[in-house]
Amino acid sequence: MKRLTLLVLLLVLSIGASAQAQRAFQFRISVPSPAIGFGLEAELQRNLVALLYGDLVFRGPGVLVGGELLFKPDLGQFDRDLRGISPYIGGGVGVGFGGGAAEAGLTLDFGIEFAVDRSTGLFVGWQGIYYFDGFVGSRAILGASFR
Repeated sequence: MKRLTLLVLLLVLSIGASAQAQRAFQFRISVPSPAIGFGLEAELQRNLVALLYGDLVFRGPGVLVGGELLFKPDLGQFDRDLRGISPYIGGGVGVGFGGGAAEAGLTLDFGIEFAVDRSTGLFVGWQGIYYFDGFVGSRAILGASFR
């Protein structure tokens, strides 16, 4: 039991340190299959963002982890009145663990993020998951980003 507590503590500390080094971290909720998760964003270039995420899916139960590359421009660079609005589109790879098996597939994401203030943003988006075994799933994702 002591080893498990130590392992969980080290995992939390490493995630916290990674979150501080990144551009932002996210808290995510998805529906219709209920899930709650955590994501880390890193800005690669001006409008290009890498996203790593892990979601605990309550139907199953299972875990979905993935990585994506998103094109996420701030519309304020084109029109000052639209500052703080960032639509995004992109995709990547996701792996679902649950029921004793792992399923891998491609993901496609799009959505929009609204800046509440300089360090907080709210986002809503859609994610399609196209597993290699032929199963297709989709979900709406709601959440908050903290910089």
